[in-house]
Amino acid sequence: MFSKKFKKIGLKIAYYRKRKALKQMEVAEKAGISCSYLSKIETGKVRYSLAVLIQIAKVLEIDPGELLTDGSSY
Repeated sequence: MFSKKFKKIGLKIAYYRKRKALKQMEVAEKAGISCSYLSKIETGKVRYSLAVLIQIAKVLEIDPGELLTDGSSY
């Protein structure tokens, strides 16, 4: 089982993606990953590298630290 941290980060990614009215396909394409991989990231079902997290944050136009810190309302 993956840690709760991965699940929390995934929920934050989904939150910011929806806030920008982006579809998973759009974010995945721009981040250079598959849509199914992004879906698994958002649901906390896979581990991912910091590089992938940074690419997703760039697409969402947020600081990667936003995804790593607690306190966001998502």
